[in-house]
Amino acid sequence: MRIEHYLVLEAIEAGEAPEEIARLLDLEPHDVYAMIRLLEERGLVEKRRTFFGERCVLTEAGRRQLEKWRRDVLGRTEEAARFRREGRELEAQNLIDQLLPALPVLVALGVLSFALWKLLTSHLPVGEGE
Repeated sequence: MRIEHYLVLEAIEAGEAPEEIARLLDLEPHDVYAMIRLLEERGLVEKRRTFFGERCVLTEAGRRQLEKWRRDVLGRTEEAARFRREGRELEAQNLIDQLLPALPVLVALGVLSFALWKLLTSHLPVGEGE
């Protein structure tokens, strides 16, 4: 799965509607709906009727996949922070570069702490970590 798929899972878990997910990820709504359909086909998301209308929710398989991804992201961010503390900038940057597109969304959804994000992006050229 692509990182955007995991971000959609994160946003669905946070209770966000597809239109808000599109705004958060800076995507067109039709692209988000296409990703949701793909995630449904993979058995990770399902639609349920609620008092507020139809909502997307994670299936048990979706929750397991999301938890696996969260552990991976947390492990990589902690490893990058450790590399930075040890002065191993190149190794840290390689890990951060893989996650950089997702970091602002993960912070906005409360998945990643802002303090950790600032630590990870503090050595980026001006403007890239803002």
